[in-house]
Amino acid sequence: MKKQLFICLSLLLLQGSLLHGQTAVPDTCITVDSLISESMKYLGIPYRWAGKTPKGFDCAGFTRYIYGKFGVTLAPSAGGQYKMCKKVDDDSLKVGDLVFYGGRKHTKAVGHVGIITEVNDDGTFRFIHSSTQSGICLTYSKEAYYKKRYIGACRIINCEATATEETKTEEP
Repeated sequence: MKKQLFICLSLLLLQGSLLHGQTAVPDTCITVDSLISESMKYLGIPYRWAGKTPKGFDCAGFTRYIYGKFGVTLAPSAGGQYKMCKKVDDDSLKVGDLVFYGGRKHTKAVGHVGIITEVNDDGTFRFIHSSTQSGICLTYSKEAYYKKRYIGACRIINCEATATEETKTEEP
């Protein structure tokens, strides 16, 4: 059974990125299902360097575009997105989290980003991203190319506190 989670953005202070200290706050709560469903609409769209529209996306352009559809403003680069969100432990990954990878030159600097679409019991996950070879596609975290470049994950949205608050009922 697929759990439906409510996502609300927790206030974030951007540290030294291109958004100059702005916070990203969605207008409404969204569900993970909605976020993932929206991202899947773009499967097969070609990769385009610095692309940020459905005519072609780079990795950060894609994540920024998808979250932007739900009122969340992300930095325009993968590195900037990594700086603006709350890091999460690998054993706490959730659908909707952003995952980050080093670039092709084997550096520890963030060079790639995707959105987790599925988390398995063994800690592996599937993510949607814009690949230079395949455009918007789904990839498993255990694929060698990505496994060796994995940097970490972060959560720009935090649904627990708000979902709990919304489901509380007042006693008479």
